[in-house]
Amino acid sequence: MNISYKLMSSVSFEEAHVLFNRGFEGYLVPMNLSFDTFVSRFGNDGLSPALSIVAYDGTDPIGFVLQGIREVDGQKISWNGGTGIIPEYRGRKLGYSLMVEAEKIIKERNVSVATLEALSENKAAISLYEKCGYKVEDDLLFLRANEMLDSKEPDLTGYEMKRIPATQSIGSDLFPSIVPWQTDASNTPKIGGEAVVISKNGEVQAACLIRKKCVYGDKAESITLFQVKENGNEDALSKLLAYALEYDQSINRTTYNFLKGNGRVVSSLLASGFEKTTISQVFMTKFY
Repeated sequence: MNISYKLMSSVSFEEAHVLFNRGFEGYLVPMNLSFDTFVSRFGNDGLSPALSIVAYDGTDPIGFVLQGIREVDGQKISWNGGTGIIPEYRGRKLGYSLMVEAEKIIKERNVSVATLEALSENKAAISLYEKCGYKVEDDLLFLRANEMLDSKEPDLTGYEMKRIPATQSIGSDLFPSIVPWQTDASNTPKIGGEAVVISKNGEVQAACLIRKKCVYGDKAESITLFQVKENGNEDALSKLLAYALEYDQSINRTTYNFLKGNGRVVSSLLASGFEKTTISQVFMTKFY
């Protein structure tokens, strides 16, 4: 093998799209994205061809790492948005060198924290990332509840509930900055992102980051929960979740890459009628 590496910006989107689908062929959760969906990932998820790499054997593309960088409070955070090797080159120990080459790019740009997610079942990938210096921070849950969970709205006596566009929470202390990439406030605003905040006597008790799908003037069709930050006031937390996730409506509710370490929140969701799904991931980080 004669392995070399180039930036993904040196190839066409058409070539990158073919490589992406081949790179995920036969995986635990195979991805076969349409061309338009593949291209939109770069804008929607903050990925960059100029930060992503393609591995070649001679002139044949055989693998890739998709990457993006965002800056939060002066700190640069990177995300590995997908690592893939085409089927006939798997098992040849190319993953480690691929990750090393990708890391060179983010280190040149002074990234202080590198992040990624991996399917919990994909022990080989997790082991590879650990070999590259990543550590598992937490498990990520995908919960769901598709029916009415409460017959009435929560009693908000003594509390103030406020909805703001997710963009207004960026840079605030409402939510932490080191989180799974697609659950960050800078990602969720693109399609109906909101931060919902519950306060008492002017002090924030809890806040959640959601994305609601609905037609203007109609009831919500679905709501996705990304993050919750709370201070231990379980009454405020339960009221926030019931209000933000509209427990009194019969709609589809899901969590996306939700940190299992938010134990009180997970317990509250499960007690309210949410169920675990078969999908789970791990959140991994590497600090420089």
